[in-house]
Amino acid sequence: MIRKSRTSVFIRYALSYIAVVLLLFLSITGYLYIRLSSKTREEIIDNQINRLSRIAAQHESYISAMLNTAEEIGLSPDIEFFRYEEEPWKAYDLQLKMVPYTTTSSTFCDQVYLYFFGDDRVYSSSSSMSLSLFARMMRYEFIPMESLVSRIANTDRLTILPAQQVSSTLVDSSRVVTFLVPLGSAPGSGKGVLLFLIKDSVYQSLFADAINDHINTYIHQGDELLSSSEELSLPRDQVKVAQETASSLFRWNNQDWTQVTFSGRNWGLSYTAVLRNADINSSIMQQLFSILAILPVFVFLSLLLALWMARRHAQPIRAITGMLSRETDETPRDELQQISTGISRLTSRNQELTSRLDRALPVQRHDFVFKFVKDRFPTREEAVVAGKAVGLEIDRPAYAVILCSGSGGNDHPFDLGAPPFDCFPGCSGAGVELVALKANLYLVFSDDPETLPDLAETLRSEGAAGGERCITSISALHSDFTEAPSAYLEAAAAYENRFVMGSQKVLCYGDISSNLEEILPQARKITNSISQALTLGSRDVLDVRISDLLHFLKNTNMSPFAFRMIYSEVIRSLVHTHTAALSGEGSVQEIYNIFTLTSCQSIDDLDELLRRLCDRLLLEEPDSCEIAPEEEDEISQVVHYMEEHFSDPEMSITALADSLELSTTRFSLSFKEKTGMSPLEYLTLLRVEHAKELLEITDLTIRDISARAGYYDSGSFIRRFKQVTGETPAQYRRSRNLKKETPEGGKN
Repeated sequence: MIRKSRTSVFIRYALSYIAVVLLLFLSITGYLYIRLSSKTREEIIDNQINRLSRIAAQHESYISAMLNTAEEIGLSPDIEFFRYEEEPWKAYDLQLKMVPYTTTSSTFCDQVYLYFFGDDRVYSSSSSMSLSLFARMMRYEFIPMESLVSRIANTDRLTILPAQQVSSTLVDSSRVVTFLVPLGSAPGSGKGVLLFLIKDSVYQSLFADAINDHINTYIHQGDELLSSSEELSLPRDQVKVAQETASSLFRWNNQDWTQVTFSGRNWGLSYTAVLRNADINSSIMQQLFSILAILPVFVFLSLLLALWMARRHAQPIRAITGMLSRETDETPRDELQQISTGISRLTSRNQELTSRLDRALPVQRHDFVFKFVKDRFPTREEAVVAGKAVGLEIDRPAYAVILCSGSGGNDHPFDLGAPPFDCFPGCSGAGVELVALKANLYLVFSDDPETLPDLAETLRSEGAAGGERCITSISALHSDFTEAPSAYLEAAAAYENRFVMGSQKVLCYGDISSNLEEILPQARKITNSISQALTLGSRDVLDVRISDLLHFLKNTNMSPFAFRMIYSEVIRSLVHTHTAALSGEGSVQEIYNIFTLTSCQSIDDLDELLRRLCDRLLLEEPDSCEIAPEEEDEISQVVHYMEEHFSDPEMSITALADSLELSTTRFSLSFKEKTGMSPLEYLTLLRVEHAKELLEITDLTIRDISARAGYYDSGSFIRRFKQVTGETPAQYRRSRNLKKETPEGGKN
């Protein structure tokens, strides 16, 4: 049963994808048909227009040749009018003179005859006869003999007799188109007329260049049909001679037809081609099939892809159904229905869990307070969103950390909405219990900074209401959320001074005398050197830097609070600078925990915590020495070059940038992305480290050491050395020598 349902899901997906493929195929086919239909029809019409224009050009060139012949004969001084009855001998001379004109016209004309007005004779290159005899011998199909005589005798302009059957011994028995052309250069000259007899086969040869045989072609003069080639059964009256457009559609005998018309330049001639739309559609389908011949291959490949996708998508559904079916004993008849039922059950459970979490709001606030104090929110916006999720409005101008000892067996913090928070408008906060300190920590935010000390006093008063002593301390006021660890250390420092300051009032961090403002700048220089040593990846240099910090703190008169503040600054700086090297947020929380600093009671405890963090960073940082030379990029090569030639005083950042064909600015940015410091800072660090080694193990003068470190000027060397170490080279040498002669001591 299960196997059947699984197969049905696969079939559903397969049929869906196959339907999509087929729909796509049909859409492409339809689109191509529409495009080809329009394009092919336009091409066929254009081809017919071009064909008709060629026919018109050839036909009108024949007419022009006949007009030129008539003009030459009319203007020729050798061919003069005469009367046969008066001068019969001239008939023979005229026949000889007609030979060249007959030969010239023989390419398209079968016979040429000359008739002079005022004479009753018709002459050709081979004979002469009376006009009436000529009319009787010609026997036109649709023109009586008398009408033919009248037309010839009265022609004053170009006249064309349409193609018709002629039964005569003068010409082969066939259809003939007759042209009557007056002699002379202008119509109505009155000299005579030339008769050109053109067989209809000449016209059929003009029409013979059709693309196929399924076309009717017509030549009209005005409304009169001169000649045609008719392969299709279509009445001639269906052809419209005069039309405004080059092509038009009409319907006859339940069929659609297309007519293409081309107008001649002169003599009222027009040329027409008629095609069946069925033949046009057949051409369209032939082109479509030729294009679609390759599509079945793609359809087949698409169907294979559809089956593969259906199988791939059916697999997770089977897996989900299997997981959901474990919770019930029912055999699923339909996997999708089973998933829908399972999701509904999970949604119901999720709603129940959400309801439980809502009832456990104090627990969520407890977690939020710890995360906030530990500086676990990357941005202020994320902290504000997290606060709103637990019902706290923390986007306020000021906040403070308050520590308050428990009393009367009530060691739990005040909940949101309970006194004293609702007594101070514009305030919000929550608290957690610190077991190690036996105190409650309150994180309070306020729109009015002046209300925070009053709130702390209210906490102290309520805690002491039962007659017990309630020790309360408050940090300085802060607005930057990243200063939350420092705020906690400030409150803890004030809390630890309860034995000195008493407990009858709120202990404020501002009442504690501290020399941090003088000490922190010096400690930051050593912190920077520790960060640089981590960038270099040198454990020996790192040990020396941490020892320098330990030596500095032990020989400086400060309280444990000051130690913790300095180490908090050092650790936070290292964590934020090298956060990419720490794998996961859990590692950061494990190493940097502000509450761990509170439990450190000596410098040695803090030193161990710092060394553990640096060891972790060294393990995670990639070792540049293990990278194969062929895998190093250009910046890495420059780093190696600087490490080998840092003592060269001629080394400059500009020269290094030029070697990479980069601008100095671009080189500095790329170098800092690679190493975490600028090229000048890295070069200075290499030189100072080498100088330290020389100061400790040699008796060379400061000038000699500066030269070996890569400085021309000892003054520049001394300034750089002090910027990095906080001491001059001479002070550094004395402190190191003193350290070797006397055991290291200090304050814990």
